[in-house]
Amino acid sequence: MEEMVSQIFGIWYLIGAALVFFMQAGFAMVEAGFTRAKNAGNIIMKNLMDFCLGTVAFLILGYSLLCG
Repeated sequence: MEEMVSQIFGIWYLIGAALVFFMQAGFAMVEAGFTRAKNAGNIIMKNLMDFCLGTVAFLILGYSLLCG
């Protein structure tokens, strides 16, 4: 039973991560659509850095809070 719960948690964890990854891409597209074309590259880079720094912050702090 414990192994099944662990597998379900792992699957849910991966699904949630994929949804957040695609949500970041969606925010980047929406934000780039609201700016001028010359600034689209800067907006995409800002969203990419947001994702990268957020991933590092999660690995340092969030994972320990999530899994104890």
